[in-house]
Amino acid sequence: MATGPRLQRILHSDVAAAWVLVAAVGVALVWANGPWASTYDSTWMHATRVGGRAFADLTTVRDWVNSGLMAVFFLVVGLEIGRERRHGDLADARTAVVPVAGALGGMAGAGLVYAFVNHGGPGAPGWGIPMATDIAFALGALALLGRRVPPGLRVFLLTLAVTDDIGSVVVLAVFYSQRTSVPALVGAAVVAVALVVLRRTVRLTTGVVLIGGVVLWALLAAGGVEPALAGVVAGLLVPARRDASGREPAERLERRVGPWSAFAVLPVFAVANAGITFHTGMLAGPGSAAVFAGVGLARVLGKLGGITVACLVVVRLGLGRLPATIRWRHLVGGAAVAGIGFTVPLLIAELAFVDRPRLVAAAELGLFAGSAAAFAVGAAVLIWSGPGEPDGGPPGTEAEGEPPIPW
Repeated sequence: MATGPRLQRILHSDVAAAWVLVAAVGVALVWANGPWASTYDSTWMHATRVGGRAFADLTTVRDWVNSGLMAVFFLVVGLEIGRERRHGDLADARTAVVPVAGALGGMAGAGLVYAFVNHGGPGAPGWGIPMATDIAFALGALALLGRRVPPGLRVFLLTLAVTDDIGSVVVLAVFYSQRTSVPALVGAAVVAVALVVLRRTVRLTTGVVLIGGVVLWALLAAGGVEPALAGVVAGLLVPARRDASGREPAERLERRVGPWSAFAVLPVFAVANAGITFHTGMLAGPGSAAVFAGVGLARVLGKLGGITVACLVVVRLGLGRLPATIRWRHLVGGAAVAGIGFTVPLLIAELAFVDRPRLVAAAELGLFAGSAAAFAVGAAVLIWSGPGEPDGGPPGTEAEGEPPIPW
């Protein structure tokens, strides 16, 4: 069915998508704590065993939402990053390296803060819980702030969050996963390399890349690693050469899939994951209060401090530079927003605290409180900072005439 200009503008509006995501979170919280609370878990934790041992980690409806349906969202993320690599801020390698360094710094900062609070206690194994950022919620938070966010910050946070997710999945696979299949992961690496080589040597079609992405998804799932990340790989490899119509296939695919991701996939994802059940005694029991405090502080102080320090070091050493529209105060606000996260952290909590449901509940409460505080801090900083420089304004680097820390 054809859509008019007004509907098209709505479907491509980050702000509209963000409000839909907020509404979905509200639905999840009301559902999980209201009179029908019992149906929340029975719906999303309903057993759905498909594919035998190959998909042994995908055992519930929520698993298939997070690892299957969210591959569509990650496909759009890959397409957007690919566009920015060709035409935007990430086209410059020195600009692209800064969010990657920030992601590593944020992971380290969050892990260290948590470990400091829980050192020697029952919650000590959960140091990996606060590391990951939820890309969907973080980008939704930026969209809610509208024009107060400089254009380059969304791409910066997008790149940081993807790197963060990949790093957190590595931590999950190495330190927490109870099932990793080396042959399947080798097969996934071969498929990824083959797609990259074919893209460089022959003219791949979008269909071939998407089929390769599905194969990669299946191999990652069989290997015990988050399969939704296959979407990023596929998105980055979709052909970008203009066709006879003068448009890039990657751009055309992004315009078609983007609205489905924003207005269908992400709301389902939010409803499936944001339904934390609040009850008295969540912090009762040995180590629960420390886990709650450690997760909450790590989401705010660890992420903000780690990302900011890592980016500052890279820029001051001359290894990278900020995008032209971002100043340091914007980066600090974005670093705070990067503290928002639920999905991978909850998975790590369940693996770190097997048979200790009180610690898992404390981690859930810490993630909720920490994410809310991270958004509040990030929003306050970005509102105070203003929209930033227009395109072509002064970049945040010493080499190009900017003071060392241009707050």
